[in-house]
Amino acid sequence: MKIKLNFFKAIIFKESLIFVLLMTIIPLSVFSQKVKPYDEVGVFLGVGYYNGEINPTAPLYKPKLAFGLNLRHNFNERFAISFQASKCKLEGTDKDFNDEYRRIRNASFENDVTELAFSGEYNFLPLIKGSEYQFVTPYIAAGLGVCVASFPGEGLRACIPFGVGVKLAPKKGFTLAFEWKYRKLFSDMLDQINEDSYSTELGNASKQKSFLGNDDWYSFLGVVLSFDISKGQRSGITCPAYQ
Repeated sequence: MKIKLNFFKAIIFKESLIFVLLMTIIPLSVFSQKVKPYDEVGVFLGVGYYNGEINPTAPLYKPKLAFGLNLRHNFNERFAISFQASKCKLEGTDKDFNDEYRRIRNASFENDVTELAFSGEYNFLPLIKGSEYQFVTPYIAAGLGVCVASFPGEGLRACIPFGVGVKLAPKKGFTLAFEWKYRKLFSDMLDQINEDSYSTELGNASKQKSFLGNDDWYSFLGVVLSFDISKGQRSGITCPAYQ
């Protein structure tokens, strides 16, 4: 039985590795094609935090440094698609909370998370870089990604990033975005609390470790600084007078 289990774990690991490679190669190949006038490359810097059994609702709980690479293609002044590779270390401990339930459970975890995700973006206002009045807009974003972390017995997991932000482009050549995105994670194992069991060994206080079917979440809050990588010669324009 143990041999069979190890065999299936090996298959899951190989499939997970192939999926991660595809999620990396596909966007790079797309963005390496003929560059359009609005293509951007940038960096993400901010903080990440976790919601789950240990921290059900509190925002910005134990924020940790989050950073990554961001690629964006603007179809027009309203619509864009982006690819982001992000990394963050998430953690939590029941000792941070005063209720008896969590003090008895006394769970804690640390988990290094790497995320690869595509998102569609919609600007509520037309964004025209360098414009006197139309250089700022709020926007919403949503997409699909994969989370690579320590999920005991599960391998990597899919996630749905979605959130809001504000874009600023007061000058041509760059865009500054402030964004807050939640990640719906299809796993209850991010915090590594993997038992749905009870105990009365401490008197009347039950010791439930996790909630069955209550998947974990995590969020990134930060800024994306993107620079235009398209020049006149890349968009097919080579004559300075025409440009």
